[in-house]
Amino acid sequence: MPLPHDLPPDPPHNFPPDPPGPQDALALLHRESRSFVQRLRLWTPARWAAAAAPYGTRGDLVHHLAQVLAGLVADLEGGAQRRLPRLDSDLGLPDQLAVTADDLVRAQPAAEVARDATAHLLAHRADLLGEAVPPGLAAGLGLDDPVAHGHLACAATIRRRER
Repeated sequence: MPLPHDLPPDPPHNFPPDPPGPQDALALLHRESRSFVQRLRLWTPARWAAAAAPYGTRGDLVHHLAQVLAGLVADLEGGAQRRLPRLDSDLGLPDQLAVTADDLVRAQPAAEVARDATAHLLAHRADLLGEAVPPGLAAGLGLDDPVAHGHLACAATIRRRER
């Protein structure tokens, strides 16, 4: 009788990854928002003031992302959409983003909403930091290209808010 280590390895499976479940998507949203916020806390005022088209500055882009997350929370809670204040100092933006991301995680959105919010965050992280999304994270989200998906989610959010 062959021993387990003598058996040939299982053939690779080419099945697409399962879409993330509610807890998986929420865990990824929580982890990625925390990681991004920690990096933003290290920025100087000059770095915040750099251009980030079409939003204006990098600070404007992060404020936009915090506003989108706050809007998702309002949608989930059935509340009215409110404008987040644009802080006098960009150095407070990481905290604003952290609060809105944590509020969204606490609101327990459906997996698709959490996945789209995470992709939106990753798209803007790529815009600001120029980093590719690791393949394992893309697979965890069930997306081939989270950055492209995030930019589409961003455009859809802007169109929805303009109505």
